[in-house]
Amino acid sequence: MVNSFLCGLRIGKQDDLKNCLLQDVRLADKNDAGRLADFFAQQPMENFKWFRPHAFDEKTLRELLERRSYIIYVQEEDGEMIGYAFLRCFMNGRCFLGKMVDYRHQGKGVSTKLCEVGMNIADRIGFRMFESINKGNIGSMKSSQKACDVIVVEELENGDILIEDRPKGSVVQR
Repeated sequence: MVNSFLCGLRIGKQDDLKNCLLQDVRLADKNDAGRLADFFAQQPMENFKWFRPHAFDEKTLRELLERRSYIIYVQEEDGEMIGYAFLRCFMNGRCFLGKMVDYRHQGKGVSTKLCEVGMNIADRIGFRMFESINKGNIGSMKSSQKACDVIVVEELENGDILIEDRPKGSVVQR
């Protein structure tokens, strides 16, 4: 509760984040909880192999949408949700990006766009953005590398790699 309150103060109004969004991407609100639950219910179990940040039922999603420490956004195509992403923010100025793409739209740049929007938002609110990506999840890593400059922070015990994403062109290549 304290983290959520303090992050809310630091982040400000979500309306201020709208200019960080790209075409077909919008901020989700609590009215989206049912649609998000349906989105997750339609995904094959394989999509959850490396993505288990929270429960996917409507009640949990509604609670997350109401927390000021979560910035949740979706990509839509013809009124259908094809991508989900969130930034889990902490009062220490760090946030963690999580993203999932509908199985019918994988490999089409959706994850890259979601990562780019996350970077735009993190940069706007002055937070450092991190991701935990499994070594086997090559597509997720590639999409992050297309959208951002990626720095490997450390390898974690469970086969994940902790990365920091930075705005494209911000890291000097040597």
